[in-house]
Amino acid sequence: MLALTAHLPINLALQRVARRQESDTIAIGAIARDVDLAALEALTSTLRDVQGHLTADVGIRGTWNNPLLRGTLQIDSGAVSIPALGVRWQNILGRLRLGGDTIAVDSLILHSERGLADVSGTVRFDRLTRPVLALEIRARDFTALEIRGNLSVTGDAQLSLRGPMFGATLSGTGTVTNGVLYFADLVEKRIIDLDAPDPALATLIDTSLAAVIERQGLGPGLHNLFLDSLSIQGLQLTMGSSVWLRSNEANIQLTGRLNVNKILRNYLLTGTLQGPRGTYRLKVGPVTREFIVTQGTVRYFGTPDLDAGLDIEAQHVVHPVPTPGPRGNEDVTVIAHIGGTLYVPRLTLSARNKDLSQTDLISYLMFGQPSADITGGPAGVAAANRSALLSSTVAGIISGAISGELERSAVSDLGIPLDYVEIRPGDPGNPLLGASFAAGWQIGTKTFFIVRASLCPGSVTNSLGASLQFRISPEWRTEASMEPATACTTARPTATTQRQVGADLFWERRY
Repeated sequence: MLALTAHLPINLALQRVARRQESDTIAIGAIARDVDLAALEALTSTLRDVQGHLTADVGIRGTWNNPLLRGTLQIDSGAVSIPALGVRWQNILGRLRLGGDTIAVDSLILHSERGLADVSGTVRFDRLTRPVLALEIRARDFTALEIRGNLSVTGDAQLSLRGPMFGATLSGTGTVTNGVLYFADLVEKRIIDLDAPDPALATLIDTSLAAVIERQGLGPGLHNLFLDSLSIQGLQLTMGSSVWLRSNEANIQLTGRLNVNKILRNYLLTGTLQGPRGTYRLKVGPVTREFIVTQGTVRYFGTPDLDAGLDIEAQHVVHPVPTPGPRGNEDVTVIAHIGGTLYVPRLTLSARNKDLSQTDLISYLMFGQPSADITGGPAGVAAANRSALLSSTVAGIISGAISGELERSAVSDLGIPLDYVEIRPGDPGNPLLGASFAAGWQIGTKTFFIVRASLCPGSVTNSLGASLQFRISPEWRTEASMEPATACTTARPTATTQRQVGADLFWERRY
């Protein structure tokens, strides 16, 4: 049952008047007994699949400028979906008391999939049409945003919301316990400048250099009058146990702290996030090569466009196609550095402890050989290696594409509870032989655990390894690991495999 009565002194003249709200006494009364909250869907397009029951006995008397409230209101077994945020909150319980010019929120609890948020405080009416908020919000593992393929935020928070309903100020601290920031394409790149291509390689690969950031907005209809007028002052957000920057190319963990402010409709972020680990897939023509992120930072400048400086470094070890001479058998570690900003990123390639041209770097990534061995050199050597080069390239294209898609699906699409997945093919002629796998979990705010295995002849257990990483501070971290003493080979392993155990202490300083 719902019964509503109201006496509202309003001047309904069809001509312009100085004041519509008359000074006469107002009288509003409402009685609700187990009213189905689904009726709210008829009043707003913001809410969907509303459930629950409302019980209330409330009244308002006095005048527009001095309202007098009385009664109680409670919500039981509530649930609501908010498509703009991509979330559904359930088990909503609310207890409110009305007295004088104030609504006291004794408790308003909302449950998300794994956590909850508890709202308490008061709403005071300076006048009936001007509510003033004084609310405290405590969240624990609460999912605030879940926009598939764009943004996901779950966290703990201690927030204050104060000020008039339209123009309130949000402040406090929070920890993003689980979050994903998606990019449609983190960096789209093509490697060599067409203005001065190397003729030896120009016909083999796509030859230009570009870098593009595609930003996507939040879900449709997210903005409303309350959010547009909301001010944020000094909100401290700490990246917690599992926060990742992901795209079809990248899966990079983010740690650190951000300061969030909002002035008018402009969100301003300042602070630096670290990228201690992750993977990055570089497409060179038809070939995909996976780089392991070793370090990185994302630095926000506090500008309204939310631009940020990038300084991310990743490496890929190339095992060259065997050729006569010692040079042909040396591994080449290619370093990919993503610099610039989110809007104007720059990709540069280099080799560790080697001075190689960009052409040779691309040739190593694509074919496992320097460009001179492909387009020149002794004719007999080129002819002898042509078949091996072709089979190696084709196998690399297929295995790289398959492993990259498996990694992306395991982390993003299939919902497998892994924070980090790495799949690296083995021998180009037989990608499964010696292929390595790694899976990682964030098991605390500062601890990360990784298990590694390789497909070696005989038994996978002979190639198992693990590492435990603990970050003491942004500059200091430790790592302990156990792994086989020798790499996987085509020879059948012995019954007992020797293992090595190590512990490292790292100090890192960035300028």
